[in-house]
Amino acid sequence: MEAVKLSRSPHNTANERTSTSPICWNPPNVGIIKVNVDASWNHNNCRAGIGVILRDSCCNFIAAKAIPSTASSALEAEAQAVLHGCELAHALACTSVIIESDSRGIIQCLNGDIARGAWAIYPIMNLIREQQTLFHSCRWSWISRVANEAADLVASLAMARMSNEVWVHRPLSSLTHVLNKDGLPCPPHV
Repeated sequence: MEAVKLSRSPHNTANERTSTSPICWNPPNVGIIKVNVDASWNHNNCRAGIGVILRDSCCNFIAAKAIPSTASSALEAEAQAVLHGCELAHALACTSVIIESDSRGIIQCLNGDIARGAWAIYPIMNLIREQQTLFHSCRWSWISRVANEAADLVASLAMARMSNEVWVHRPLSSLTHVLNKDGLPCPPHV
């Protein structure tokens, strides 16, 4: 199955541009939960796979979710990923989050004026902004595709699923290698 990904930029975040992008996942500061999101999209049938992973400052796995979906574009799928990431973080009572996506266009739009972004995804972007108000602190950050490998794997798994799957406290076995590479001791200590 051929999945289409949006083009990537060699920059860090819309607000923190550097000449090189991080090549590995970095944990957030203490008290903050990092929510990594990604989407896979098949242009032939408009099927999408959404991947969400939550980890804390000690690199502990909190939860992951694979969501099969449909989208009219890769950009819409990436916006859905951010929305699902916000929803899962809120459902797990996270109060301070950094939402990381490898979709530069989505992150730039969220860090600026969503009304100036792609009109086709404005309704989703508006829902994301509503979700943002549910957190004490919520930041948007761009991450390289290489550093977002765990969320990418979950998004790819979602493409083959018929319904949502959620893992809490213990990741699925195929994800442990990627999480271990990112610094998570696998299997995690529960």
